[in-house]
Amino acid sequence: MDNKLLIQDAVSKIAEIDYESDNVLKQQRLGAVAVNELVARFSKSGVVDDYEILALVLVRFKDLQVRDYAMGLATDENKDQLFNLWYWLMNIAPAGFIAPVACIFAACAYESGESELAHKALDKAFSDLPAYPLALLLRRVFHAHWPADSFMAMRAQLHPKICASLFGSSI
Repeated sequence: MDNKLLIQDAVSKIAEIDYESDNVLKQQRLGAVAVNELVARFSKSGVVDDYEILALVLVRFKDLQVRDYAMGLATDENKDQLFNLWYWLMNIAPAGFIAPVACIFAACAYESGESELAHKALDKAFSDLPAYPLALLLRRVFHAHWPADSFMAMRAQLHPKICASLFGSSI
């Protein structure tokens, strides 16, 4: 079995967040913790073969808080590593789960001055989910030629708020 099939199988076993339940925040936190674990494992070896953690991250990326948490993790120290992680994950994600990670990668690429890669990532997002709101927003931002440092400033403002919402403080 190839990676996409193994991930698809693992994804099929994970329930999406039920926003009518009382455990939404718990599920969001578990998603953010899984993102942290994925980043740590990828940083060590450049690949992650734990399909359960990959699936949990991909399913939780359907939640805006978890997706935006992941988008906010980039720093000057880890941005190249995250660039590689999001690119890798975008390319192994099964259909229906590509758009969120493609948008995270697109933002990283744009911020790194790789606007052609950023646009190609958005094309992947649109192929996966044609009306994905973040892809639509990023397409407008990229076409408006927003300066890359605007993303850094926005992330610096938003990430602590997302962390506070998920964990009660910034991490």
